[in-house]
Amino acid sequence: KYDGVRLLWSLLKSPNPQVQSSAAWAICPCIDNNKDAGEMVRSLVGGLELIVSLLKSDNREVLASICSAVANIAKDEQNLAVLTDHGVVPILSKLVVAHAGDDYVKGHIADAIGRCCIWGNNRKEFGARDVVKAPREVSQNQKTHLFTKLQLWLFSIYLWNLRIV
Repeated sequence: KYDGVRLLWSLLKSPNPQVQSSAAWAICPCIDNNKDAGEMVRSLVGGLELIVSLLKSDNREVLASICSAVANIAKDEQNLAVLTDHGVVPILSKLVVAHAGDDYVKGHIADAIGRCCIWGNNRKEFGARDVVKAPREVSQNQKTHLFTKLQLWLFSIYLWNLRIV
């Protein structure tokens, strides 16, 4: 049923960062435009664990594309719960600091964080990891600025985070 997506997902296992990022970018519209996207992603055994592990890449294009994929995957609560169990929050928190000066990657990180804030205590955990402090700088990139606004709004829902903002 999802053979094309399975093929793309298998390309994420490639050691070549260009192949990984291209596969992740190609997966995003497949998730975004599929009414059964949550089920489709869950049917890919080990897929969510692979996505989270790719957030540890040193390649900025891989990070941007995987963060975009995380943002799309996280629209489904069950998938977001699994991403959270695989440690997406601490990894995204580290990425915020590591890529604070890179508007391109930072915009995709902010989008992923904004989507991940919806689940359980993620919002609180991001605040505890001082992720709230990082996005306060105004970005010249309009997309990054928009995602940063979303991220700050979602942080503010957990009142303890407002002490930092």
